[in-house]
Amino acid sequence: MLVNLLVATVAAIVLAVVGVTAVVAAVNPSASEVASNTDPLAPPDFYGIR
Repeated sequence: MLVNLLVATVAAIVLAVVGVTAVVAAVNPSASEVASNTDPLAPPDFYGIR
């Protein structure tokens, strides 16, 4: 009984880590996407904003 509970807990933790990793990967753009969508000659958007 205790072994089953321990195995289920470990499996739940592994699934939670995989789920969080998948959400973070889906929300954040990749480095190549950011690099391809950035104009190196344009100043950053935060300049001049108060």
